[in-house]
Amino acid sequence: MTQRRRPLSTPNAGFQRRHVLISCEHASNRVPEELRNLGLAKRHLDDHIAWDRGAALIARAVAARLGAPCHLGRWSRLVVDLNRSPEHPKLVAPVSFGVIIPGNQDVDAVEMARRVRRWWKPYRDRATADVSRLIARHGRCLHLSIHSFTPVVAGVRRRADIGILYDPAHAAARAFAKRLRSALAPSGLGIYMNEPYRGTSDGFTTSLHARLPHSCYAALELETNQRLLRTPVAANRVARSIADALATLLR
Repeated sequence: MTQRRRPLSTPNAGFQRRHVLISCEHASNRVPEELRNLGLAKRHLDDHIAWDRGAALIARAVAARLGAPCHLGRWSRLVVDLNRSPEHPKLVAPVSFGVIIPGNQDVDAVEMARRVRRWWKPYRDRATADVSRLIARHGRCLHLSIHSFTPVVAGVRRRADIGILYDPAHAAARAFAKRLRSALAPSGLGIYMNEPYRGTSDGFTTSLHARLPHSCYAALELETNQRLLRTPVAANRVARSIADALATLLR
């Protein structure tokens, strides 16, 4: 049974740099050789359907600035999505953004279990073990999961530059999200809460929120618009803005 404790009540939930863990589930567009690129052309593997372009750069920059452990997914989300629960219908997606994934068309229960065992579980286990280690050593963990999103979906331009996703029912996460928005304001970027996705959608952080006491674990997903990440110079500028804002909040 999941145990719920009273959330921390201090403005930043008492979080310090030593409490932080960084993860980036969609860091890579690589496909294991045995899966033969899932039958896709290279242009598809370079596209958003396969990974979150620029997210790994931001994750590394934030982790380096805060001195935090950083977990980067090694494989494309098309192999098995590290940010989805095992029962999620898109854990292994047969179609993504209208693109048919040939290597995912005939994935049966046996193949699904194999992919979870070989490529999903090792990543989740390592990152979760680090969460547990931080809680055991310091009493709490602030988990920041780093992602990026496409500027336009179905012809609609997304307005956010950076989205801070959080669970409104989690007091510590909510408080830290609001402070982070304020800390990012001087960057001039458009900061939106729970856009372009909801902070309660299925994901690595929400699965841990459901299992761990609120008093010792809080998490945010940070989503960056890929139009800001088109060149290394631009991506590094955004990464510095995020890292600087977090550094002002975490001592």
